[in-house]
Amino acid sequence: MHKSLKNLFIIGDVHGCYHTLLKLIKKLPKNAKLVFVGDLCDKGNFSKEVIEFVIKNNHLCVKGNHEYFLQKYLKKAIINKDLSNRWATNKSWGGKESIKNYLLDDTYMEKHLDWISNLPLYLEIDRYFISHGFGLPYYKRRDDKKSHALFINRIDDTTYIKDWEDFKNYKIINIFGHCNFSEVLRGKNYICIDTGCCYGNKLTALNLKTLEIIEQKTDKRDITP
Repeated sequence: MHKSLKNLFIIGDVHGCYHTLLKLIKKLPKNAKLVFVGDLCDKGNFSKEVIEFVIKNNHLCVKGNHEYFLQKYLKKAIINKDLSNRWATNKSWGGKESIKNYLLDDTYMEKHLDWISNLPLYLEIDRYFISHGFGLPYYKRRDDKKSHALFINRIDDTTYIKDWEDFKNYKIINIFGHCNFSEVLRGKNYICIDTGCCYGNKLTALNLKTLEIIEQKTDKRDITP
């Protein structure tokens, strides 16, 4: 096994659930190295704290669709009071919680948005391909800057994908989030680790060396009913 996999853990969609994240990390080795599959923000109550924690500890993260939303809409909402978009008004998009979170203290806003703008859409570690959404069918086009599909695709929405027929032949394992399930979803060459933390279920970490899962039930402080 590649040395880089030692004590390396991939963490699913946190969505502002800061207290849950800290509890999960306590279950991991003290020298654990963390990689996040994106969607650190929105829906939960503490997006700012989650992002600052990841930056401060120099953890790796790929860009999710909610980082994209935060980058696009947060400054407009905070500075211009512009709430004329679904992210800011629709509960299912989760922007309300992020706006409230940063309104209390926008000290880190520019820093966080700048950091988000430089996030990669994917990471490759050993034989593992880490993306936000189900990126396996897009593997051949992973460096196509014209497509955002790597971080918005769902595993049950693949009818339009050109590479769908031959992705099963790739000698890689795609680890991703974005599609929340009650339990970790495992396929022959993919693992989805979004277990609906922001919906009151749990947050999951995956040991990249053993593929063992470590879970933490959602802390009630992190979500608003």
